[in-house]
Amino acid sequence: MNYVAFIAGLPEIMWDERKLPLTLSDFREQAKIYIKGKDAKLLDLFFLPNDNLQVLRLLNKQEALPDLQTVYSVKLLEEEIQEPTGKLPTYLSQFIFDFKNERLKYDTVPENVLSWMYYDYMLGVGNKLVRRYAEFSMNLKNLVTALNSRKYDRDVRREVIGGNDFAAILRTATSKDFGLVGEYAYVDKVIALMKEDNLVEREKGIDLLIWDFLDEEVVFEYFSIERVISIMLKLMIVERWSKMSTDTGRKVFMEMIQKFRESFQFDEQFK
Repeated sequence: MNYVAFIAGLPEIMWDERKLPLTLSDFREQAKIYIKGKDAKLLDLFFLPNDNLQVLRLLNKQEALPDLQTVYSVKLLEEEIQEPTGKLPTYLSQFIFDFKNERLKYDTVPENVLSWMYYDYMLGVGNKLVRRYAEFSMNLKNLVTALNSRKYDRDVRREVIGGNDFAAILRTATSKDFGLVGEYAYVDKVIALMKEDNLVEREKGIDLLIWDFLDEEVVFEYFSIERVISIMLKLMIVERWSKMSTDTGRKVFMEMIQKFRESFQFDEQFK
């Protein structure tokens, strides 16, 4: 479907944007006017990680986070956890069932299991951009995870998610670059970024790889749902970094870094 009016009315999203030209909430509200049916469901796919997080919190008897931009309300998630009615995506309903019955699908921590199931779900979607983005995003996260696992002596096999060739190689390869540099152009860039001591610059570098990926994927798309998706994903990146410029955002980021450090059991020199 063609979304000329919607896309033409959107401001240009720039990588180095200091002041948001449009909030993600506003984007979603405007999108509801123009984008319906299957295309609207495609946009929702990219907010499901927030629903995943809410479900994990609810299953662990923690309070839901009030400000997350989710697809489903906390009330509906709570109801589906108590008595499933099929209103959630199949992977999420299956995870809830498995969690409650203490038999998760994969041999790793619940967070990884749910991410794995989410990516499997995304890779089964009919839209080519959704599938390619899902695989690229999963590969990036897996590569960063594998490099950190090696550095901090964790079991790479249990940390990497997904069943594609990239994940399989990460689990078994012993060379420094996992033997992937020749096949995937971004691998050497990620390896170089992971040597960066500044975690903020490292995170920005990863996001820039995603930004460049989106540019390449929609270079010949002008007013399609694929262009809408790319604009939305770029807005997600810009909004995330704009929030980091506030005191609250910096606090959240530092908490994220601390959690990362603890999860990989940093030596004293890193604490």
